[in-house]
Amino acid sequence: MTNSNFPKIGSPATRALEAAGYTDLKQLTKATEADLAQLHGMGPKALGILREALQAEEGLSFKQGKAGEKLRKKGSPVSRTDQVEEFLRELGHPLKAEVEAVRTIIKSVNKDINEEIKWKAPSFNYKGEYMVTFNLREMKRIHLVFHNPLIPKVKSELLEGNYKDRRMTYFADMQDVKAKKPLLEKALKDLIKLQEKP
Repeated sequence: MTNSNFPKIGSPATRALEAAGYTDLKQLTKATEADLAQLHGMGPKALGILREALQAEEGLSFKQGKAGEKLRKKGSPVSRTDQVEEFLRELGHPLKAEVEAVRTIIKSVNKDINEEIKWKAPSFNYKGEYMVTFNLREMKRIHLVFHNPLIPKVKSELLEGNYKDRRMTYFADMQDVKAKKPLLEKALKDLIKLQEKP
């Protein structure tokens, strides 16, 4: 663990800050409270302690957020490949090879796609906006959950369901993964294009 001067906020929150590249309390003046709330392991209690610590340090504060900005969780701002690889090493799933193949396809679509573990499965975001997460509770097929408010605007025969902000995708086996690879790549690229629109 890096030598940081953070107050006692608990190991998960400290690790979250260090994983995001923060090692000094004063660096947090460049982040909004909403930014920090998105870090995995950072809870309201830890944020409150950091807020008080900044105030005590020459009256500093977090960067001012936009009016009405919600503290909603976002994806990890850095790719947690180490975390995902460790998870996959331990994964006991009959379609583990297919999971790894789909993961490779997703990551190869854009260099700014980050990965982490969410819902006890590999999850992917683009610049902090969640895109898709595996649902590994199913054992007979690969189940992907696209969870992004813009996903209903992506038109693809790969996407199933008519939920407000979700779509599902399924792969039966490795042959199915290979067959659907172009559709998966296009759906992800289309979602990224929508996110990039001002």
